[in-house]
Amino acid sequence: MKIGFLITGRMKSTRLPKKLTLKILDREVISWMIDRAKLYFKNEEIVIATSTHPQDDVLEEVAKENDVKVFRGDEDDVVIRLYEAAKENGLEYFINITADCPLFGVDYLDKLIKLMVDSEADLVTSLDLPHGIFVYGIKTSALEKIIGIKKTNNTEVWGDYFYNNPDIFKVVKLDVKEEEKRTYRLTIDYPEDFKLFEHIFQHFGQNTFKATSSEIVRFLDENPEISKINVDCNKLYLERWEAQKATEIEKK
Repeated sequence: MKIGFLITGRMKSTRLPKKLTLKILDREVISWMIDRAKLYFKNEEIVIATSTHPQDDVLEEVAKENDVKVFRGDEDDVVIRLYEAAKENGLEYFINITADCPLFGVDYLDKLIKLMVDSEADLVTSLDLPHGIFVYGIKTSALEKIIGIKKTNNTEVWGDYFYNNPDIFKVVKLDVKEEEKRTYRLTIDYPEDFKLFEHIFQHFGQNTFKATSSEIVRFLDENPEISKINVDCNKLYLERWEAQKATEIEKK
C-alpha cells in the first residue's frame, strides 16, 4: 500500500499575492512546508499538485529545487487534479492540505494514517485541530466516485461531496484531546496571517519546521498578543467551518 502527501497549491491568490513564495527567514513559505513534510515522507512521496497555468510555473521550479515531485493538472477542478496526481504516483491513500499551511500537524500523521487504513475510510478528518494544523486523509478511489457524481468543474471546496453522501462515503473523525483543540488560525491568506507566522518563525528560528504542534500552540497560548494578530481574519472562516463540522457529525 502506497501513501503519499499531496500539496494543493496555486499562485492565484489576490488577498495576499504570491503568498506561497513569500519568504520567512529567507525561505519560501511552501519550501518550509516541504521541509516539514520531509520529516515524515520520502522526497518521492511528496507532490505539489498545481495547475497548468503559466503563473504556476514557479511552483514547478520550487518542486525541482526541493527535490520533490510536481503534478500539473486542471486549474479549477481540484478533485480531478488530486485524483490524477494520486493515480500518476500510484497512491491508494494520500494526506492532503493546501500549500498555505507550512506548519501542518506532521506529528499527527501516524495516528491519522493508522485510523485511515484500519477503518478503510474514504475520508479522515482532524478538524478539531487548529486551522492550518489539521490535515485530511483521502482514499484515491473515493475521488473517482466524486468525479462520477459532481455537476461542476469548480471543486476547490470538495468536502461536501463526502459529508452530504453518507450512503456513498465513509467519513471518520480523528479523536483529538481537549487540550489540543484550539481555534488559532495557522494558514496564510491575509497580511495579518503572514505577520503571525513571522513571529512564530522569529521565536523558533531555523528549526521552526521541526517544532511540534503542541509547542506551536503553547507559544500562542503564552503570547496572546501574537495569537490575536489575525483573529479578525478568522471570524468568518470559523462560522463556516463550525457549520461544516456540525454537518459532518449529523451525517455519521
